[in-house]
Amino acid sequence: MKLSQASLSQIYSEHLWLELTDRDLELARPNPKNYSNDTGRNYAFFNRLCLNAFLHWCQENLDLEPAVFPNQEVLPMLWEFFTGCGINLYGKRLVLIPSDAIDMADFAVPQEWVDIPNLAADYYLPVQIDLENRSVHFWGFVSRRTLKAKADFDSIYRLYYVEGDWVIPNLEMLEGASNLREEKGQVAPLVTLSNGEVENLMVKLREPSPYSPRLKAKFEKWGALLNENRWLQQLYEGRTGCPSHKLDAAVVFNLSIWLDGIVEAGWQTFDQWFNAKIPAFRAKQVRGIELDSPEKIKRSVKQFRNSQSEVVVPTDIEDREALVHLLQHTRDETVRWKAAEYLWAIAPDSTASAIRNVRDLGIQLMGHSIALMIAVLRKLDGRISVLLRAYTMGGQAKLPADLRLIVLDENGVPIPRLEAVARSEPLDDYIALYFTADVGDRFSVRLALEDTSITEQFVV
Repeated sequence: MKLSQASLSQIYSEHLWLELTDRDLELARPNPKNYSNDTGRNYAFFNRLCLNAFLHWCQENLDLEPAVFPNQEVLPMLWEFFTGCGINLYGKRLVLIPSDAIDMADFAVPQEWVDIPNLAADYYLPVQIDLENRSVHFWGFVSRRTLKAKADFDSIYRLYYVEGDWVIPNLEMLEGASNLREEKGQVAPLVTLSNGEVENLMVKLREPSPYSPRLKAKFEKWGALLNENRWLQQLYEGRTGCPSHKLDAAVVFNLSIWLDGIVEAGWQTFDQWFNAKIPAFRAKQVRGIELDSPEKIKRSVKQFRNSQSEVVVPTDIEDREALVHLLQHTRDETVRWKAAEYLWAIAPDSTASAIRNVRDLGIQLMGHSIALMIAVLRKLDGRISVLLRAYTMGGQAKLPADLRLIVLDENGVPIPRLEAVARSEPLDDYIALYFTADVGDRFSVRLALEDTSITEQFVV
């Protein structure tokens, strides 16, 4: 016997129940041309219903406007392959898993949301969609740590089955749980794909099919492919024939959420990336100045403090506090970012230092592998200070000569004086730019070499 919605809502009184209107259904229906089969269209429909309902509830009841994860542009492409929609809330990643299944004994989480580093979440929320009764039913939430420890993994269909008993039913407890401890746990790295492997996978996975191609390749390679937005975009376009811009799929990275400790898909923290890839960066030094002893640190910081005259630094504070004081009070961006460099070197865990993340742009510029680093720092006046750097990767010691780092405004027009060019003599380890922006400002960063270029879009 099927229980009515009223009976279910009484039994599960701690759960969140939301109503769906005709307008909600209309807004959630995808353009059929955007997906290659009915499975993808159904994923898109159910996930959009779920996502819109939850975002509206957050705005109305929590006075919050969570950011979509990975973002509004990438998420619809993922629905071509599997279900689930993510948001950033309370400084954590949440993935909503919608289903029209009646049975609440357990729910299934696609492995992609659990074991792909750039998609893995802190918490998972099972959601029951009842179109007949026009309702969305949120069971509660479960942490990734609990899921990995308690779920049954189906290796054939690559699904984690979580029993309903492990779900915390009251969503009001989510904020408190997010503050207690780190609940994501370790996410194992995936393999590195060669260009040849990517091409072979693309050929295999782009073949038309009435279902997702997610099981046609080993997870290690499938996950590595989806871990990079540019490869996801190529695969999506190859299967659907729909240009990504039809889904507004130009990825726009949100720098403000970085200050809340959120690392967006496609990015890694500086320490995660460079300490693993380039051991030389482990050395404690700033622009060639060694900082490997307390005496050298004290001498170098004192010289740096005395070299600027704009900010009066109290003499009775320690070196770290002096650097933080300079970071927050100087109007000279050169001084600000040099102070940040000293802090990164001598106190990498300092919460007062700038947040810096790195994106590997791949071997796309005339055979050169380039990484883009961006650091952000909130100033006392509420504005955001931004530092851009381009590094060489792939075992190359120096940047290619004439590599250009350019900042463009929201209309794609280069901003005067915001361009750096790698020298030919001597060759540069990196090139850099810095500027200050207001929250909400949009800009693009272009890396160009001869006739090739890569452009990434950002909002502050």
